[in-house]
Amino acid sequence: MTQQLSWEVLQSIVQSQSIEQLSMQQLDELFHAEKDMMAFLPDSVCQIDPRNGELIVYNSTRARRPHDSGIPDARLAIDEKPCVICQGKTTGVVDVAQLSQGATFINKNLFPIIYPLQNILEEYRQQPLYPDPMHTGRVSYGFHFLQWTSTQHDQDWHTLSLDDGVIVLQRLAALEGKLLYESGALMPPSEMPPPRKSTHGFVSIIKNHGRLAGGSLAHGHQQIGCSNIMPSRFYNNWCFAQRHDGENFSHYLLRENPVELQVRDYGEAVLLVPYFMRRPYDMLLVVKNTERQYVHELTDAEIRAVTQGIQDAIRALIRIMPLLGREPAFNMTINNGPGAGLYLEFLAHTQEIGGFEQLGLWVCQESTTNAAAYLRENLVVR
Repeated sequence: MTQQLSWEVLQSIVQSQSIEQLSMQQLDELFHAEKDMMAFLPDSVCQIDPRNGELIVYNSTRARRPHDSGIPDARLAIDEKPCVICQGKTTGVVDVAQLSQGATFINKNLFPIIYPLQNILEEYRQQPLYPDPMHTGRVSYGFHFLQWTSTQHDQDWHTLSLDDGVIVLQRLAALEGKLLYESGALMPPSEMPPPRKSTHGFVSIIKNHGRLAGGSLAHGHQQIGCSNIMPSRFYNNWCFAQRHDGENFSHYLLRENPVELQVRDYGEAVLLVPYFMRRPYDMLLVVKNTERQYVHELTDAEIRAVTQGIQDAIRALIRIMPLLGREPAFNMTINNGPGAGLYLEFLAHTQEIGGFEQLGLWVCQESTTNAAAYLRENLVVR
């Protein structure tokens, strides 16, 4: 029988049925009340590589987090491998939404890369990266959440119905909006100089699928981080718009990417292979309304289109990678905020990273046109 977190056990760890019901102060208190988390707190220090602006945060205790996402033991069926999430051995839940079968829910990451500080100095809230002339490290803080796609162990984006996938994305959007618009007392402005929108902090949304892509637990989930520090990709998107007279990256890509690299058009969004593909079968899902900056701004039609794109991209990678002799593994990232428009990246671990790549010279073992054609052929139609 397939493992799952029962509704009764889920309700026993629910602290809020809806993220909208909680204030940021209440969220902060719930994080500090998680006693099991105290042994796994991050160092709350951020360093910056001066060569490229990449950020590094530190938490040595994350090496001790449980792992069950790896090469399966032939003697043990995947449904029999004990799952701590299905057993309810996790943190308090702050958002729940029922699906056609089971539910999707959001809770606090027991092994956070960022954690809310109790005393936040004014200088931390004035700008994302305040001066650090002695290189002792800037303070990094915030909230680290997990969204479990389904209480059913074997359900994730690629197996959910479209309607259920829409619900999952809607709850992700609700959390994003909460964090961006209600963190003014905790976070610096998301945009400098004076912003077009009154958002604060930076919301990073990712998915790691598979051991080689950094996935530690097989139970399908997304990670959401709300931090005072701006990830370098967000900064690069902003810089791109500055260099291109205000044109954001999504608008540029929709205009410049060759039509033969389109994988599928969903009306409000389009799935494509970028002309600068670094690894075979990398894909971008771009929202066509390039005025959109965040997931919570999407219309119902756009939410549905993005959900279709997520499901198609993941299904294609899970289907293709074993045919290449590769263990399915990929990262999904959501690029939001100033300069980005709104686009998702699907970064497939179809080829190792070597020394040339570490120097910034990427060697790709497939052409963009072949990759796009093969993806179109392998999209799984439900």
